[in-house]
Amino acid sequence: DNTTTSAETNPTHDFPASNQGSYNVELVAISPLGCADTAYRVIKVIEELIYYIPNSFTPDGDQYNQIFQPVFTTGFDPQNFEIKIYDRWGEVIWESLDPSAGWDGTYDGKILPSGTYTWVVTFKMIYNEERKVLTGHVTIL
Repeated sequence: DNTTTSAETNPTHDFPASNQGSYNVELVAISPLGCADTAYRVIKVIEELIYYIPNSFTPDGDQYNQIFQPVFTTGFDPQNFEIKIYDRWGEVIWESLDPSAGWDGTYDGKILPSGTYTWVVTFKMIYNEERKVLTGHVTIL
C-alpha cells in the first residue's frame, strides 16, 4: 500500500479497510551475522459484511418508520439477494430481489394487523461463493 518500510523486530502493519484489494508483502530477515532471507506473501483485504435489520416498524401513515427494510452496506452481492416475509402460518406475504426495497406492512393491498412476522434474507458474499441465510422476526406496531 506504498507505506514506508520498517526495521523493527516482529513488525506489524494495519491495512486500511477502505482500500480493499490484494497487496504483495515482502519480509526480509537478516541474521546477526548478516545472512538475509526473504519471504513473500499476498495479503487480501476484503470488506467486512455490515448490515442492520430492524425488529419493528410502524406503518401508520406518519412520516416515520413506515417500512421494514434491512440495510446492507458492504460485503454482499446485491445481484444475489432475496428477502421474504412470512405470516404466522408460513405463507409468503411479501418478497423482493431488490436490497433497496422495503416492505410497507401490506398484503393483498391491505395493511396487516399489529403482530410479529418472520423474515428470511438470502444473499451471496461478494468475494466468494458462500451463500448466507439470515432469519428473524419483525413486529408491526
